[in-house]
Amino acid sequence: MLKKWDVAPAPNEKNPGRHKLLIKGEMKDIFLIVKKLGSLCSRPEKTSGEFDFIIYLSKLEMDTMKKLKAITSELSAPAPAAEADDAFGGEPAPFDSPKPKLKTGPAPAEPPPAVQPAPAPQPAPRPVEQPRPEPAPQPVPRPAPELPAAAAKAPPPVQPHVTGRPTGNFVPSAASRPKKEEAPAAAAPAPAPAASAPSISSRIKARWSMELPLIPTYSFQTLLAGSHNRFAHAAAMAVVENPGVIYNPLLVFGVPGTGKTHFINSISYGLSASIGQSNIFVTDGIKFSKGVELAIKEGSVARLEELLAKVKVLIIDDVHLLMVSEANKKYISKWLNDFVAQNKQVVVSSVFPPKSLAGLEDAVGFQFTQGWMVDLKMPQAQAYKAILNQLMQGLDIKLSDEEANNIFAGSSVPFSEVGKTLENMKKLEKFVISSMPSVTHAQLLDMILGFGETPVPAAITEEDTHHVSAWSPTLQDSAFFKWGIFHPKAMRREADFALFTLHERAKELGLNPEWSQIFIEEYDSDELYGIPFKIGNYASEKNVNGVIILGPQPTSALGAQESEFRHITFKILDSYLVKGAWLAGEKLKSKAAYTKILMDLV
Repeated sequence: MLKKWDVAPAPNEKNPGRHKLLIKGEMKDIFLIVKKLGSLCSRPEKTSGEFDFIIYLSKLEMDTMKKLKAITSELSAPAPAAEADDAFGGEPAPFDSPKPKLKTGPAPAEPPPAVQPAPAPQPAPRPVEQPRPEPAPQPVPRPAPELPAAAAKAPPPVQPHVTGRPTGNFVPSAASRPKKEEAPAAAAPAPAPAASAPSISSRIKARWSMELPLIPTYSFQTLLAGSHNRFAHAAAMAVVENPGVIYNPLLVFGVPGTGKTHFINSISYGLSASIGQSNIFVTDGIKFSKGVELAIKEGSVARLEELLAKVKVLIIDDVHLLMVSEANKKYISKWLNDFVAQNKQVVVSSVFPPKSLAGLEDAVGFQFTQGWMVDLKMPQAQAYKAILNQLMQGLDIKLSDEEANNIFAGSSVPFSEVGKTLENMKKLEKFVISSMPSVTHAQLLDMILGFGETPVPAAITEEDTHHVSAWSPTLQDSAFFKWGIFHPKAMRREADFALFTLHERAKELGLNPEWSQIFIEEYDSDELYGIPFKIGNYASEKNVNGVIILGPQPTSALGAQESEFRHITFKILDSYLVKGAWLAGEKLKSKAAYTKILMDLV
């Protein structure tokens, strides 16, 4: 039941009409409000003091206020308990919000709610914006023959035999200033330190968020256990029940799309319920190593060290993306070793198996493989269909068994891709429902995936060049959404064609977003090291909301492992909170590919 709510202006540089909705209530109330208000809402954040949660509203118009009053009025009355997710916490938003209040709706007090099972997965809003950080650390050269992506001091040779995993060591550029962008979809904030615990300096918080946003619907209640993850599930539950006792550190590994993110979130929420969210610090390889580097530069590393000394559990997602330098190595190594020596739990995830982490262990000075190691595999057909059905039910997507099998289950599409595709389909449905009221969900998926398309040669013709030459992209500094495109060297003509086709496809779909193209930049597809970080750094320096990446030529060094290149590039962009969209070279003339790009960016 909703106990109290409040709305106040919270303008920022990009959105002067933004407001914040403050809520004191249960988790099920939050889910209902987010569901009803839709894309206006940011990810709910845990806060302290008079209210429990903050939700940022991109705008507050009369109809939005009426809808909000109706929802809060309904939630303020006693109602039967509904399913809710585990408690989650988060660092307070780094804005100074104006104080004037528009509306407060009190409700009868009641005892604090108990943790309830999580509802089915729903699309999650993106994290709240934060100012851009300082330049990223440059890894220190080191002769290591085998290191996973961006983990060591010198890049190892790329290992093409590891399918579906980022294998190159992409070295970050010195100019890294990640931008925090407010967008309609994001993950929930990670548990924040208790009020009594020392916090990282406000300057560090403002420049780079170290804590990893969590997804409220990713809990043990929504995690389906089976032969593909049974040992990992048992180990995770043991960690939640007795952190730091047996499985320490716990390493969860598996190729992308096998459920590592779900496990990381589930463990985080489970521990939050058992030992309190202020005792857990959740981060990932990029956020952690870069945050330590910035703390050193800002002179705040002592306060960060004091904070970590207070927590009982350190969770690092994508540990293989740690950027180790001489500056941050001693701190990361000390903290990890201190945690294990003091029987404080460490949990890490990796796309690499244990034997491939030897180089990272040498670089960090810590053995991630000294504790318990559990792998995640793609589920078998029956379990896959059960998980797929759960995802579709959570998003209210209706597909027949045959359609679900043909589109997803038949080829065992990784669930990370399944979730993104389903969310894009729901976006597309909102745009076309007025012009195509009888369109089915299978047809919408075809518009995004193009499984019904007739293949068309991707080569650019003279006629294509003529059409492109008569068009020029929008360039306006006042546009709310700003983006750019990266293309391989010698493929500028293909990039121009892609931009023109994207513009035409947007018109066909009736999309008229206020966006502006900021740059068109090339990358060297024969350079194995550093390209994803260069893309992220350049995008943040240009202050864009999103980027399109034209995939490398198949004959190039990066083209030989395009899936790995794509995976790590999106991980880097996600840490910078920049949206990313990918266009494979062979899809240059696919309408579906451009529909997907538009849904990735809007």
